[in-house]
Amino acid sequence: MCSSAQTRPRNSAILKQGLEVRLKNLPGRITIATAVSLPAAGWITGLTELPSAYLPFAERATEFLAIFSIILAWRFRRSRIFLAAMTLALANQLIRGPLTVEISTGFGPGLAALAILLPLNLGLIGLFRDRSVVKVSTLICLAAIFIQPALVSWVLSLGLSENRFGRWFDLAQTPQASLLAFLIATVFTLVALTLRRGVFEIGMLGVLTCCALAMHGDRGLLSATLLLAAAQLVLLLGLVEDSHKLAFLDELTELPARRAFNEALRSLTGTYAIAMVDIDHFKRFNDRYGHQAGDQALRMVADSLRATGGRTKAYRYGGEEFALIFSGQSVASARPHLEDLRRAIADRKFSIRSPERPQKKPDRPKKSKKTPPQAKLTVSIGVAGPTADRSESGEVLRAADRSLYRAKRSGRNRLVGS
Repeated sequence: MCSSAQTRPRNSAILKQGLEVRLKNLPGRITIATAVSLPAAGWITGLTELPSAYLPFAERATEFLAIFSIILAWRFRRSRIFLAAMTLALANQLIRGPLTVEISTGFGPGLAALAILLPLNLGLIGLFRDRSVVKVSTLICLAAIFIQPALVSWVLSLGLSENRFGRWFDLAQTPQASLLAFLIATVFTLVALTLRRGVFEIGMLGVLTCCALAMHGDRGLLSATLLLAAAQLVLLLGLVEDSHKLAFLDELTELPARRAFNEALRSLTGTYAIAMVDIDHFKRFNDRYGHQAGDQALRMVADSLRATGGRTKAYRYGGEEFALIFSGQSVASARPHLEDLRRAIADRKFSIRSPERPQKKPDRPKKSKKTPPQAKLTVSIGVAGPTADRSESGEVLRAADRSLYRAKRSGRNRLVGS
């Protein structure tokens, strides 16, 4: 379903306000900041040539972050973060164990193999879909990641570098081969980011940056360990931010969800007003036009709520019901803004999208001879504020809910306050 505005200035303001809010609430803001700052911080720390006495602390920090990421990934069923954290942990163990001499003296065959396998594994993990950690496919991927070092050691022990494959082995041991692997992994991650636009993909760009600096920084064991710790921290913060988004943001409307509203209620003090907004006859609308059109209607109402004037914040309360909190405003000062909201929604007309219409606009759209059916929506609104008899926010919410039901009983498409 798409909409065409009758009141163009008002609808332009709605669209502009909706865009501003989406940019302000851009998912992954914290992850973007950490993906940029942590690799830089790890690199700068390595340049300072910290004493080797800091190495045990860096090692413990890397192990702690890896364990924490793995546990949380298992708890939230994020197989990609689980696999990425295990991959980084394995790389760190190899660098602190069999590859300690190579990373201290130069680019040897074992470090060269790790510098190729590490980015390729991370890039492929980014293309997977999240599933349970205990799935067979996840465990197979984990086994493949852990078998690779042993397989590379076995191949090197065969002495293949002395026969006709020697040229390829020599090429694989150059830094350019590793940089090519990092480039391929970055392309994989950018493709995944384009398709999913998720926090994990944003964080993975920071992880690859940390790993590239660790493999090619040539600053010794401490610097590489710190950079791998930074990579684990990027993963961990990305997981925390993504989990917060799922808990506090409604996926359909991109408004803060019921849990965020409950949190906001606890902090309300002084003068404020709470408004409850309910779409009239929404079940009838869904039954007639389908759930896809219903979802579009919910998004439209959410955009209208975002554009509500005054110091207000909108929430999706549940189903077709929304909530508005006017901070620092009384019911009297909130009323004009709510009336504008009610009229703006009632004045808008909608063209119902055909079920055969593609989700994405084609390069050469065909003009339809049929005129799409038109539909209109209205909302009922109840508003209330604190008084001497109801000073608690929960009591104000219940008063606003009672006002909403009075608005619906008295004919709908109206505002009732108390």
